[in-house]
Amino acid sequence: MRYAGVSVIFAIGDVHGCVDELRLLLNRLPRTSETTLVFLGDYVDRGPASREVIDTILELQQRYKVVALKGNHEVMFQNYLRDPESAAAGAFIYNGGSATLASYADANGEVTISEAHRKFLNTRPLIYEGEHNVFVHAGLPRIPLAEIDPRRDEATLLWTRGRFLTTNYDWGKVVVHGHTPVARVTLRPNRINLDTGCVFDGRLSAIALPGETRFSVKRQHMPQRVVLRDPAGIREAYRFTGTIPVRVRRGDQVMDFVTVDYSELGMYLRAIDPTSNGRFHEGERIEGIVGPDGPSPVAIVGIIVREHVNDRGIHYGVKLLDSTPIDPLVVAADPALADDSIVSMIDTSLADGSIVDAPLVDAPPADE
Repeated sequence: MRYAGVSVIFAIGDVHGCVDELRLLLNRLPRTSETTLVFLGDYVDRGPASREVIDTILELQQRYKVVALKGNHEVMFQNYLRDPESAAAGAFIYNGGSATLASYADANGEVTISEAHRKFLNTRPLIYEGEHNVFVHAGLPRIPLAEIDPRRDEATLLWTRGRFLTTNYDWGKVVVHGHTPVARVTLRPNRINLDTGCVFDGRLSAIALPGETRFSVKRQHMPQRVVLRDPAGIREAYRFTGTIPVRVRRGDQVMDFVTVDYSELGMYLRAIDPTSNGRFHEGERIEGIVGPDGPSPVAIVGIIVREHVNDRGIHYGVKLLDSTPIDPLVVAADPALADDSIVSMIDTSLADGSIVDAPLVDAPPADE
């Protein structure tokens, strides 16, 4: 597909394990042998089929020019693979990583990550520059493109929101990004956001560049929590071993704990200072933050289901009622960002679920 002699780039937003939606979207893109596909990262976590998403991208590489950028969720997956008992590994699990591991598990619950997939994770670029656009997962620092250093600026490229979303800075090329879920594809003079929150019951979107032709498919299945099952069948979810900091607020006090083991459904905590602020009681509701200092903590709400005291200190079993990544779905309570918010995700006027925004093309499957 060419526009006035220019080969088209199709950029695709955050997939997050939604492989059915990815395949539907790909079938609507009028691809040719000259097509370039640019994926903006976040192939894994939260959705049901992370392994299958990476398989699909690897298959596409055999037929097209494919640029698959790294997202922050690929980084968290790498952190887990490097050290499954680290605090960083816990951040991966509580940001949807258990669903990723479940997609790699066999019938016995054994998780195997192929060398091809490890190589894929380890070789993703952070930024890609085209003739008219620059592609990145989250955003760019407000400096000239020629001065951006992917190694130095990695945290910005993978995690930024905030000022990037409100800046009028002109990089000389339009930035195409994902990372921040929005209700529909966002077009600004200096940037395009393609993360339309498919895994949050939204849509998976793409754009043809140059131009503004957009393609989108609605989430095909109701979102549901996917966790790695306990192979022994003792618990509903596999318990991971590792030490993750947990800060629990009780009134004006903050109490520090670490995990002994944990899952997305519960955790076993040890008090750092058992003499501070008293003890919890069975049935008591707690609220707190899980994770190391950094960009990926998770807010939790739970119930104390048991207390245990031994020579290592006071321990609590906690059943989690809710866990929410502090990786904001709502950008800001700022009227200027009203359409940069997942809050308005449901648009009942789009009943057919196939397309978002105009100008749009509901293309037939590619004739390949």
